Amino acid sequence: FVVSPVANTMLLKLTTCLLLCCVSYLQAARVVCYWDGKSYWREGTAKVTTEEIKPGLSYCTHLLYGFTAIDDDDYHLEPVDKKLDLDKGKGQYRAVAELKRAFPGLSIMLSVGGYQDTDDQEKYFEVLEKPERRTKFINSVSTTLKQYSFDGIDLAWQFPPQHEKYETTSLSSIWHKIKKTFGAGVDSKAAEHKDQFVALVRELKAVLRADGKLLSIALLPHVNSTTYMDVRQLMPYVDMVNLWTTDYRTPERSPEKADFATPIYYEYPRLNFQNTDFTVRHWLEHGAESQKLNLGIATWGRSWKLTTDSGLSGVPPLLADGPGPAGPHTKTDGLLSYYETCVKLVSPTNPSAPAGMIRRMTDPTKRLGTYAFRLPDRRAGESEGLWVSFVEPETAGYLAAYAKMKGLGGVALLDLGLDDSRGICDGSKFPITRAAKLNL
Repeated sequence: FVVSPVANTMLLKLTTCLLLCCVSYLQAARVVCYWDGKSYWREGTAKVTTEEIKPGLSYCTHLLYGFTAIDDDDYHLEPVDKKLDLDKGKGQYRAVAELKRAFPGLSIMLSVGGYQDTDDQEKYFEVLEKPERRTKFINSVSTTLKQYSFDGIDLAWQFPPQHEKYETTSLSSIWHKIKKTFGAGVDSKAAEHKDQFVALVRELKAVLRADGKLLSIALLPHVNSTTYMDVRQLMPYVDMVNLWTTDYRTPERSPEKADFATPIYYEYPRLNFQNTDFTVRHWLEHGAESQKLNLGIATWGRSWKLTTDSGLSGVPPLLADGPGPAGPHTKTDGLLSYYETCVKLVSPTNPSAPAGMIRRMTDPTKRLGTYAFRLPDRRAGESEGLWVSFVEPETAGYLAAYAKMKGLGGVALLDLGLDDSRGICDGSKFPITRAAKLNL
């Protein structure tokens, strides 16, 4: 069989075209990296400053630094942590913005809200409700971005999280404050707030466009986007949308049932909305431009305490007794960073797993996620075990592949400060962020 020179030339051109398309997508695909600055205050190997963050930024197209709050009185921007971010403190705002020198192609933005602004949640409605308040907020955003040379703003707007009636709820401090402020999730002015949020985004974009700045919005976990976000109306005014497709199930919201925290798909018809695929399809069906959507990938795990009544298999869902104990660095019940989880993992076939270790169980279907567990050792008199649903590099890889399959614009890592910045797990730094990037 002989291939003619003409056919050879056509084949070469086709191959080149395909390669260029692949390279073009790889270059164009966004890797949006959130970084919660509070990791600066952690101790030892968990401390993450602008120096420790640099190896991770080589995988990122955007850095979203958070979190910024809204002042209760006149609705201007202010840092959640003034001692960290302002020049009178550690000067972190300027240090973050100066990362542009080392990474000139990186877009560096501020993120507002993100459930880290816990004072007077009602102000997130108050800003929307009056044009003069929106103007104050918008002018403050423009001034702050120029003052510190940030490239844009991300509105991780703190709409109230939806409360599922069938869940037994014992909220953590942040969730409790939000629920206490907003009540049981019923907003009598929801339709007005939905229109007013569009107005805020439209008016803000007009100012930022003139300044040459970017604007993104974020859908936080358990916010009902149908109630508060007119997707079709918002699309023309945003450069991207970061879907926080994380924490569908948490020990705060479901203290008595350990289950997959961030499944791509879900097994239970009653909970068919609590998964990544539903969120993505919902936004696309309501008018979102696929290339503007970024799929959220968590770098943390959610943990539950097991009891002697939790069964013997470890397969979820299973009976639990509230959030797992806090990690040594994150110090938050029910939450473990990846670097706190990986050091506890052993093979499920290990017959002599040391006390305190948890057996890693992978997901061959790539539908639900990875988990690890340790049952209470009754022979040793233990009454408590541990169950953790977490994202690891392999999971991040197939989440990124899912985003690519759906034609999304990229992924959003949440957050760099909880990825493995020191290479504790396998010797490589920021392995979850790296896996997400490579699988785009």
